[in-house]
Amino acid sequence: MNTVRISATSARNSFFDLLNQVALGTQVIIKKDNKEVAILSPKITKTNWKELVKASKAVHGIFKELNEDEIAPARNKDAWKKFGEW
Repeated sequence: MNTVRISATSARNSFFDLLNQVALGTQVIIKKDNKEVAILSPKITKTNWKELVKASKAVHGIFKELNEDEIAPARNKDAWKKFGEW
């Protein structure tokens, strides 16, 4: 996310332009008397849980071909041998 810092006077004079930038994903920090006093940030959209579950079911089983030793070799019972002697 891009961040822009702007004075309160400039923010007042170009408010609608700032709203357009925020709609595109830019975060705007507004300063007054050289102190940050406000933040304009894009609205966080809610997660569409139905679509997420649908996508999860669509990729179910994608990792069946992987061996557990390939995923996490340190969990193997003989993993200490690979680390060498201390």
